[in-house]
Amino acid sequence: MTEKQHEPGDDLLRALEILNAADAGGDDDPEIEAALRTLARLLPSASPRQDFSRRVIASVQQAPLSPGRRKLRSRRRAIITSLTGAAAVTGTLLWTTGFLRIPVAEIFLLVVQSGTLAVRSVTFMLDMLRFVDRAARVLTAVLTSREMLSVVGTAAFLSLLSVAALRRLVSSSQPLRQRESMKC
Repeated sequence: MTEKQHEPGDDLLRALEILNAADAGGDDDPEIEAALRTLARLLPSASPRQDFSRRVIASVQQAPLSPGRRKLRSRRRAIITSLTGAAAVTGTLLWTTGFLRIPVAEIFLLVVQSGTLAVRSVTFMLDMLRFVDRAARVLTAVLTSREMLSVVGTAAFLSLLSVAALRRLVSSSQPLRQRESMKC
């Protein structure tokens, strides 16, 4: 009555066979779920060493190809290399002849001037924010104090009164000027 002991490799192979035989339509199959649980339980949980991917790539690159096969090469690599070389040669020729020096210098000058303008703008904005902060503090102090509020109200009333009086004075003196200009 002794049962044969199952090795973990047998369970792993059985789970892989179940997953290979499963069709794509049966997602709710309990047998597939049990096979996935078995795989999750039996596979090592420790992550591979840090150089794992480098070692795999190196071993794939060193493995000999079967007869009649060639290593894959990118078709675009030669095109990109030739275009880069042509651009480098053209740039070198233009630079040595002087055609490219002036536009590069102008672009560099434009970048430096733009950076300087940006720094000045930020500095100006910070100064304005400091001024607004100080003005708000003063205004808050004035408006929260009864004595200061009455002083500001009185000053505003007196300035409005003086502006009204000045306007009346200017408007009453205008017809005299018009009469004097007619006499000449």
